[in-house]
Amino acid sequence: LLLEWFSLLVTRYQSSLTMQQFRLPRLTVPTFTPMTPDGELDLDKIPAYARLLSQSGVRSVFVCGSTGEFPSLSLDERRRVLEAWCQARADGLIDTVTAHVGTCCLKDTILLARHAVQKCNADAVASVAPWYFPIDQIDATVELLAKVAAECDGKPFYYYHIPMFTNSKLDVAQLMRRAAALVPNLVGLKFTDSSLSQLAACSEVVAPDGRQMQAIIGLDDLTLPARSVGVLDGIGASYNLIPDVVNSLADSFDSGNLSTARSESSRIRSLFEAISSAVEGYGMVSLLKITMSLMRMDLGPPRLPLKPLNSPARIILEQRLKFDGFLARDEAQEKLA
Repeated sequence: LLLEWFSLLVTRYQSSLTMQQFRLPRLTVPTFTPMTPDGELDLDKIPAYARLLSQSGVRSVFVCGSTGEFPSLSLDERRRVLEAWCQARADGLIDTVTAHVGTCCLKDTILLARHAVQKCNADAVASVAPWYFPIDQIDATVELLAKVAAECDGKPFYYYHIPMFTNSKLDVAQLMRRAAALVPNLVGLKFTDSSLSQLAACSEVVAPDGRQMQAIIGLDDLTLPARSVGVLDGIGASYNLIPDVVNSLADSFDSGNLSTARSESSRIRSLFEAISSAVEGYGMVSLLKITMSLMRMDLGPPRLPLKPLNSPARIILEQRLKFDGFLARDEAQEKLA
């Protein structure tokens, strides 16, 4: 009995130590979900997609997030997409896979979490809070996150904060302080919001056992401003499109070359301005996905309710990207079909 008690203490200590040490790298790509022209999964493209990212210096992926159109995928499809990315990791094409498992149904979220850790051995798990019935109480949100995290077999767990879609009005820093004390495998959050003060407050949260929460910026145009409050890590769709620019920004900031870092930050903003202003009536994920096909690799159309660009809109977007110099640079590279 004494030996069992001692073994349990050692296991808990080792798990706590792992949680304290785990951090996603400074750049993680939120992956697009490859589709065929008729809107079915095209998983055969994932190995080439993973290889393209790796060659660009990005070997960490965030699977089935907003960029990956997770609300438009069935549970089975989300499982299959994650399995394909974990196979790419097994093949040495990438290093780290974070599985986003959030849904509006707690039971479904738990099923996805179990699959992520038990079948796929994902490196980390993340979950957004339900958005159809938004939770307006911190305690209820923490309770829900704790139930999901408890199904992750001790794997690092991230809260996905994206109030533009969840309509959450909660103080996220207060939520993280409460959750860090009650969820032993919580290691941080993906922060997709524009409040730098809240971002900074989240990055300063430390759990009672010493776990420093990792705050990860989820808005591309705040990649540089986030660094001013000590947040050095990001998950952004532009890392698919212009990883050279984002890597240069990070390297320049780290080396104290703020002039170059600001220039690269301006380049990221220019890309999103070009994409969003070229055509109207399409969602950002639709625009980003077609931009990916124009600049780097064809991953197919988005799925309804998101609409693919019609031919005139596609031509206008292509012309705008060429005018702003984004397409010209990538045309010098070998684009994957």
